[in-house]
Amino acid sequence: MTTLTTPQRDFGLTGEQTDGDIRALSFSTPNLPVRVFQNGGHVEIGSRAIVVNPGVTPVPFYPSGLRDHIAPLGAAFLREVSLRSDTTLVTLALDRLSAPADLCSAPGWRRLDTLPGMASVSGAAGLPLFRSPRDRVTTIQATPDRLAPTLPPGPPQCWGVFMNLWFAPAGTACLIHNSHPFLEYHVQISGDGAMQKFRRNDLSTLYENQYLAPGAAHGIYAVQPAGDGSFLYPWHQYVARTDCLWLAVELVPEGPAPRPQTSDTHTGQCCHH
Repeated sequence: MTTLTTPQRDFGLTGEQTDGDIRALSFSTPNLPVRVFQNGGHVEIGSRAIVVNPGVTPVPFYPSGLRDHIAPLGAAFLREVSLRSDTTLVTLALDRLSAPADLCSAPGWRRLDTLPGMASVSGAAGLPLFRSPRDRVTTIQATPDRLAPTLPPGPPQCWGVFMNLWFAPAGTACLIHNSHPFLEYHVQISGDGAMQKFRRNDLSTLYENQYLAPGAAHGIYAVQPAGDGSFLYPWHQYVARTDCLWLAVELVPEGPAPRPQTSDTHTGQCCHH
């Protein structure tokens, strides 16, 4: 297995603005405000924003009087709409995001080969791939096969939802790998990128090229339990076709859901965050 991962201990919050159930995530900046609305409620979207739904139920909205929705574990690029939700939402306001590369100089951003355990990974040295601080967003409750149909069914579990940003300049191939200690999917924030899948750890065995435009999210891949608590993925890598900024959403298994359930079984939100 080849693992391209992020350290599990890097969960610290920065103590940024907290306003009731609204909080700025640790990688939020004036040029890219990123906020989590823990209990949904009424969320007004401005002229350009990407809204991420980390929950397992759709988030409806009515832009034309007809019902539309943000898919579970999905995202949408929206403008001038109002959302009402009883689940967690994350918004990334894009109005002032003119030079995504500048984010890499914000506090807590690091180049891949400076992250713990990554210096010795083949191909990582000097690779212009940068990661923001990582933040815990919420906890969801779901059976494994609801998140990834290739996983065996089982009782509901709690999954910690963590997010961080990545940036790579145009032309960067971000290393083929096939293992993570979490379930993951990505949301494109700016630029023109792609997720690629391979039969083996070999660029010549490419079999799928999934293009990602801003607001697009790919589903959780067909993963299998690796037997050591991690997950075995198809060989894959992210490729930045232009300067690219994308959001990684990581679902970390945290044990059985509490019984009896005191959570909202309709939304899938756990009783703790």
